[in-house]
Amino acid sequence: MNERQRSLLVLVVCALLVGATWFVFVQPYLARERAVNQVLNERSTWTVTMQQYLHQGPLSEQTYRINNDDGKVSMFYSATNRDGSITKQFNVPLSGPQATFLFEALRAEGIWGLLDKPVRPHPKDEYIFFVAQTLGDEGGQRAFGFSDPEFWATTKGSEYPLNMKDPQHPIGVTSRPLRDPHYLKIVQLVEQFGPPSVQQAQATIRSELAASNGRPQASNTR
Repeated sequence: MNERQRSLLVLVVCALLVGATWFVFVQPYLARERAVNQVLNERSTWTVTMQQYLHQGPLSEQTYRINNDDGKVSMFYSATNRDGSITKQFNVPLSGPQATFLFEALRAEGIWGLLDKPVRPHPKDEYIFFVAQTLGDEGGQRAFGFSDPEFWATTKGSEYPLNMKDPQHPIGVTSRPLRDPHYLKIVQLVEQFGPPSVQQAQATIRSELAASNGRPQASNTR
């Protein structure tokens, strides 16, 4: 093999190596990069709302809403005193990753899968959760309600299946525990969300509303 043939062989091998590198490494990387950029550039929003109805104490209801619109986060809070005469509220922009952490924590606790629970007799508090999310042209939303999350987090009760087709043994022998801490956990995550300034503003509103019961006034906002 002369020098010219060796040079041609080297060129052919180099071309094959370049082609293999392109198809094996470069092309898949570019495809992944395009997919990532598409996701990053798509419209992304989510909203979590917790409506709380209180049957005891100085407040009759509270509303917490955290909204993320393409990274712009805001929090709405509203509370009404026991006799329903005064409502106070605020809506403030927030910065930082805390909202993302909250949404992921709520997702981990099952906010997309928790079911409605029947209201217990003489409930202490009731809740309605609403969650919605969009990514590009796709998205979903759902709502569910329950009462007394502390009860569900601590109860030692059990549920037995019924089999009406077997009148001799209508109650099954295998029980299912009723204890479920997820409902209380999502309530606590929403109640504890926000920087100290937001927590202090909520505490101030609660204190003012507690003092306003029995003093009819026009509703106002903060």
